[in-house]
Amino acid sequence: MRRIARSTVIAAAAFAASLGLAMTSASATAQAGWTVTPAGAFTASATEPTLSVPNAELTCDSSSAAGSLSSSATNDVGDITSLGFVNCSVIGIPFTVTTSGMPWNVNALGVNATNPDWINASITGVRAHIGGSGCDADFAGTVTGHFENSTDKLVIDGGALVASNASCLGIINDGDEALFTASYSVSPGRTISPN
Repeated sequence: MRRIARSTVIAAAAFAASLGLAMTSASATAQAGWTVTPAGAFTASATEPTLSVPNAELTCDSSSAAGSLSSSATNDVGDITSLGFVNCSVIGIPFTVTTSGMPWNVNALGVNATNPDWINASITGVRAHIGGSGCDADFAGTVTGHFENSTDKLVIDGGALVASNASCLGIINDGDEALFTASYSVSPGRTISPN
């Protein structure tokens, strides 16, 4: 996450939704029962994902993910089994980002009220650690966003990732909410639709 701006530059809600996704353009109620075509393993990549806290922004050059998606009689349509980040920094200071607690659950929540091509989604069980010169912090929670059937993109832009074990010169503090934002291109392409 290439740059971390000062608090005067960024005041984030929370990825993200993140990481991580409070839901953007969410439907009123969650819907159970989904068909994923084709089912199976996927990989995904994003450029310049960001993690924003009230006093800073962490930016990476890129991120890659892997997991699987399948049809389900519930909202649980898959898992993320790996997630990595490349060349991350805060105000030019290099940072590493490591994830844990895999797999994370991918949930389809409903057809988007504004765009019926989009399926509102959440990723639960998110856990990550960032570390750099004089700064370490853990983040955990849920991110939200949507999957775009026509473009095969998973967009993360809401949710709540909460900081803990923060030792970061006051830039990141315990209890800070972080917003993770990213747009992942999913391959192979697939369609998610309600049963």
